[in-house]
Parts: sequence; C-alpha cells; structure tokens
Amino acid sequence: MLSIIIPVYNSEKYLEECLSSVLNQTLKDIEIICVNDGSMDNSLKILEDIAAQDLRVRIINQENKGQGNARNAGLEAASGDYVGFVDSDDFISPDFYEKLYLYNDDIILSTRRQYYENGKFRSKNFKVRDKKSIILKNANIYNKIYRKEFLINNDIKFYGKTNIAEDNYFSVKALLKAESIKIIKGGTYYYRVVSNSTIHKTLTREDFIILDIMQRIKSFDPLSKIIDTKINQELNIFYKRLNPDLQKFFREEAKKMFPNVKLKEKFSLKLFSRLCL
Repeated sequence: MLSIIIPVYNSEKYLEECLSSVLNQTLKDIEIICVNDGSMDNSLKILEDIAAQDLRVRIINQENKGQGNARNAGLEAASGDYVGFVDSDDFISPDFYEKLYLYNDDIILSTRRQYYENGKFRSKNFKVRDKKSIILKNANIYNKIYRKEFLINNDIKFYGKTNIAEDNYFSVKALLKAESIKIIKGGTYYYRVVSNSTIHKTLTREDFIILDIMQRIKSFDPLSKIIDTKINQELNIFYKRLNPDLQKFFREEAKKMFPNVKLKEKFSLKLFSRLCL
C-alpha cells in the first residue's frame, strides 16, 4: 500500500481539486493522510466532508506547527510500504502513483511540471540521469515516492522548525542515503505556482535559520562537492529573495559558516523558479 501525505493549512481554494486528483488515482491501494495544520479557513470542513465519503482519507488535526512538522506527523501515522507527498494546492495526473509504484527501489521519481494560474504554461521538466543531477536539479519531495523502511532505517525526517528549505533537508539526505533510485517516464506532478506561496513570502531575519539547515545538510557528507554546490545554490536563491538591508548581514553570517560560498549580486532570477520548486 502507498501512503500519500498532504499537509493542509488554509488551503480551501485548491484543496478539493488536489484531493480529487489523489482520490481518482488509477492505483487504488492507497491511504491519504491529511494533516490539518491549524487551518483557520474552511479547509477542515472540506476534509471532513470528503473523508465521510471515502474511507481511504484519514485526518490528523494539530496546532499550527509548519509544513515540516505536519509531514512528520503524517510519516508517523503512515502504514504503507511506500510514502509520497502532495501539497494541498497542487494536483497529479491519474496514473502518477501507479507508474511509480511498479518498482521496488528506495526512491522512485517521475515528471514534475510547474502549473501557472492562467493554465496556459507548464514548464519543461529537468532531465536527470544520476544522483548528482537529481540533487542539483530535482531535490524536491513531490515527484517521488520513498520506501518507508528505508526512511526509518536512515532516520530521515523533515526539519520541523521552519518552512524554509525543510524539504531540502529531507530530500538531500534521502538522495544521499538511497542505495537504489529509479527514474521513470510517465505520470506527472503539477506544482502550482501561486503568488502567496511559501517561496514568495517576504523573508525576515528569522529565516536566517536556513544557515543551520545548510550546515546540517553539509554534515550528511562533509567532503562532498555536490553538497557544496547544492548549499551554494540554495544560499544564493535565499540571498536574492532578501531585502537589500538584510543582505549584508546574511552575507556576513553565511561567510562565517561557509567560507567558500559565493553569493552573487546578479544571481539569475530565472534559476529561482527552476531550482527551488
């Protein structure tokens, strides 16, 4: 069985579309764990109405603790031999999980597309061939499923203190530890690009916690050049999103922890949507 974990926070606008795409999967042996992370809108009512109609839907209620903690709660409750993650404003093609679930690797991944509100543009997916290219170009959690025993044996969980790069912490560790990764064609995860999502929010000094996350990622493999490149990549994305009055302070702190990091004033914004989604 496959456990599909969906963190939900104030998602009423897109939640029904998201759940409909999951419920209508051609793979029927699934459980859908929806973690209501203290929503203040109509999200919980939507979840309860859908759960009353389909026994595969389970609801976990908790105070607002952030996406990482919500996903960890879903992981603890999951009973499937594999787990997958869907964000509550995204959706998936009907055969997405059936295509992935055919294999027995630690991680199986397929196609990801960016979906814009006008419905007219879906970006091309990155071509990935090996572990290095996945870490640098496709280190998100969404277009993949993970063998649960593999996650437990390697103590792979989400960083729960923030919504900044918490999925990178999980994904990079999983990719480094995986003994077998399968890349397939067919089935698509649609990542909805919305203006009020986490990746578009105004960053503050509190978000400098990304430095701690990157230091922890560095500890996974201190001598890895791939990890150094990944850290440099993520810190540049973060740096570009900061207000100018915070960039100086961030540069100073980043240099103390990562002397070789190169923060670029003209880091390409085109890479932003590609590398952090």
